[in-house]
Amino acid sequence: MKIYKKTNVYEEALNRIRYLYDEFDEVVVGYSGGKDSTVTLRLAVQVAKELGKLPVKALFIDQEAEWGAVVDHMRELKEDPNVDLRWYQIPFDIYNATSNIKQWMTAWGDGEEWMRPREENSIKDNLYGTTKFYNLFNKIIEKDFPKNTILLGGVRSEESPRRHVAMTQEPTYKYITWGKKLNPELGQYTFYPIYDWSYTDVWKAIHDNQWGYTKVYDYQ
Repeated sequence: MKIYKKTNVYEEALNRIRYLYDEFDEVVVGYSGGKDSTVTLRLAVQVAKELGKLPVKALFIDQEAEWGAVVDHMRELKEDPNVDLRWYQIPFDIYNATSNIKQWMTAWGDGEEWMRPREENSIKDNLYGTTKFYNLFNKIIEKDFPKNTILLGGVRSEESPRRHVAMTQEPTYKYITWGKKLNPELGQYTFYPIYDWSYTDVWKAIHDNQWGYTKVYDYQ
């Protein structure tokens, strides 16, 4: 069942992020360069500006085989004074969907030939106790950021029934269902403030606000 309110999803997402800034000491955005994480980051920047808490920290886990337009966008973002982008180009394992024999392949593998050079000012050493992509986010938050820190992600329930159920059923923190626990004993969680947005809401927000985005969407 959907409940319609007098506020729109844009206003609701801003209110959610404001609440999270009040509840937690540090807010970090998990950034892929995609349209959904772009909106999440820009909403966080808007709230942080209101609260005098700029720049917004963002982390990008570079999978080496990234679209050229994504890399260009990240380089532009590094120059944005409102964003403190942490660019991780560390060795880690990615599930290999191209082979029935070799289950894993390694991004930024030591001694291997890479698809492109690493960025000069990226984070290059994997000091996080895991080589699996799925575990990297919570391990990075645990090691590189203080207690009572949350990660904002751009996951939306519209993308799959499973996501919809996961983000509307069980509370993660107080009354909030649209999130998951990272290291709750350290006060660390992931939240998805645009979980109820449609893809049309995403593009409307990007174009109405003239936010920069990855041009691979235009090329495709």
